[in-house]
Amino acid sequence: MTFKTVDKSVKVSDNIISQIRDSILSGKLKPGVKLASEKDLILQFGVSKATMREALRVLEVMGLIEMKKGITGGAFVSEVDMRTTIHSIINFLHFQSVSVAEITMIRYFIEPNIACIAASKLSDSDIANLKKIIGERITKNGREISKEIGFHRYLARMAENKLLVLIIDFIDNTLQRIKLELQLGSDFYNMVRDAHKIILECLAQRDSLAAAVAMRNDILEVGRYISGITNAEPFDPSSIRHGDGVSNLASGYDSHACVVPEGHPLLHEQDVIIKHVGNSPLYLVMPEGPGYKKNISSLYNWEQTR
Repeated sequence: MTFKTVDKSVKVSDNIISQIRDSILSGKLKPGVKLASEKDLILQFGVSKATMREALRVLEVMGLIEMKKGITGGAFVSEVDMRTTIHSIINFLHFQSVSVAEITMIRYFIEPNIACIAASKLSDSDIANLKKIIGERITKNGREISKEIGFHRYLARMAENKLLVLIIDFIDNTLQRIKLELQLGSDFYNMVRDAHKIILECLAQRDSLAAAVAMRNDILEVGRYISGITNAEPFDPSSIRHGDGVSNLASGYDSHACVVPEGHPLLHEQDVIIKHVGNSPLYLVMPEGPGYKKNISSLYNWEQTR
């Protein structure tokens, strides 16, 4: 594999990294292949030894190459797996300004649909595993560290889509870093744990719409909580409009829908539509509006209680 002399109008090491990275990701350089010697690489790129070594160190941190010592050592192409890809994205976004609102928005688009898929695929053993994840509490230096992040990753795998799993893993890694930096208290983790119990109950009842609504509730509440802590503007679903001016983006319901337990005050509100979630103590509550019943009639046999 021969590389081009670097363009001196941009940062030299970045040019080296881009050429080698692109060759690896495009498949031109296969896993296990040894790159040319350091001397040959310096000649090919037309750079100094220090610049070449800087670029190789970055590529190693990115997980794209492995440096081996000894007579037969050198720079070898690594296997590019999901972990490598996630680390590469995280390293890139470390220098970008990604807001909590942006994270919440992408979750709002994706994860409720994952919940819909999971409702039809979860086995009894899957439900048991998710209950263990929800109930697990870990403390470090007297502070709780949540394992709830595994809940979303587990559900993502139900979709059997590697790209989707990659996206959720990346989002969860980013959120985990933010949570650790903020050192959130037990009130936050209790809130998340309660939300996950509701989602799981909807899934156990095989109620895909209720699971999607409960997932959206969880995502928006987490976004609002963290935005409040950081004094940032939270993601507002009503800011997203369809051509008809309605913000119910994916499944025929809007962001005011929610899943609540028996005895909740919302169950006694006027002008709402209520659906019992299976034989559980949960209810799906949605506001009634023009054309609303028409949009959801194909999903449920609804009964208006008011």
